[in-house]
Amino acid sequence: MFDAIVGITILGFVVTLAIPLAIVIVVIWAIRRGMPARRDPAEEALRTRLARGEIDMAEYQVRMRALRREEE
Repeated sequence: MFDAIVGITILGFVVTLAIPLAIVIVVIWAIRRGMPARRDPAEEALRTRLARGEIDMAEYQVRMRALRREEE
């Protein structure tokens, strides 16, 4: 009988900790999922220049490859 009481007590303790922990994890996940992805300002400037017609696609691709090589 004592073993059953100890088991139920431990189970209750684990559930009591698991529920708030699960809620916190879900809230953090939801917040992070809703955040916009961080973009590299240099790549964003390059995209803007392409959109404005200041550079052509070939130059855009060359510069984008150069930017991405610098990150490595």
